[in-house]
Amino acid sequence: MKKILLIGSSGFLGKNVFDKINSNNQVHVITGKADVDITNYNDFKEFASEIDFEYIINCAAFVGGVSYGYEYPAELLSINSSIANNVFKIAKEKSIKLLVNPIPNCVYPGHLNIYEEKDLLSGPPHESVFYYALSKRLSIALSSSYYKQYNLSSCSVIMSNMYGPNDHFEENRSHAMGALINKIYNAKQHGDISVDVWGSGKQIREWLYVKDGVDALIKCLDLKQGAHLFNIGVGKGISILELANLIQKHVGWRGDFHLDLSKPEGVLEKKVDGSLGKDILNWSPKVTLDDGVKETVDWYMKNHG
Repeated sequence: MKKILLIGSSGFLGKNVFDKINSNNQVHVITGKADVDITNYNDFKEFASEIDFEYIINCAAFVGGVSYGYEYPAELLSINSSIANNVFKIAKEKSIKLLVNPIPNCVYPGHLNIYEEKDLLSGPPHESVFYYALSKRLSIALSSSYYKQYNLSSCSVIMSNMYGPNDHFEENRSHAMGALINKIYNAKQHGDISVDVWGSGKQIREWLYVKDGVDALIKCLDLKQGAHLFNIGVGKGISILELANLIQKHVGWRGDFHLDLSKPEGVLEKKVDGSLGKDILNWSPKVTLDDGVKETVDWYMKNHG
């Protein structure tokens, strides 16, 4: 049994992590500001001083979709940077065994199509996620610097786009899958015959079912000392238009898609090379995209009907 502080337990990833670890471990949670404002170091320090933990899984993040990143870059950068700095400070002061940090794959340079660890700093992130990605690159830099200076072990896990029940589905703050499920379901409910798809529809994205991602994160808790950095991925992508058709099938909506070329579409293709992470953790994804989309759509329709 491990003593774990789970930060961000009310979010999409955090909820799924909590469900997996709660029965077999001693888990303390920070759901959000109602518990403690982790962007405020003094408040966070006082909270941490009153509980006992040896591991941290940090699922906290202030997130948004492509449009949100263009409109609120300062918020995304400053809030996420504060979270990262404070989490590492607390981890050091509590002398924990390991800090696990899930990292979005947008930290990779915008010019790349295949994301390999060796290429992480070969260029700047894509402009559509630039400031959010910088805050997550900061987390990776903190990982290596805190290990070198303070011998604090941590694991930066760069993950494919995750999806599943409890995800974000608001059009302006979710990724493409969440937004499409929302729009296609609403079209069915309202009898609409057309749904807008942002950009050309040719953008290639890779999707990791959240329970598979959680399994990988939990395996990280058993890693030896170090500042670990590796990808967790599926290795296979799908175009946004193909994804829309898959969602349409499971929602049961009959209509057409309109490609809105005036909207930003982000990087044209991105796939994660997860071979290193698979080898280190002895892990591989179990849920197919078709099964995962069906489960996600079923959950959404049940909870938003």
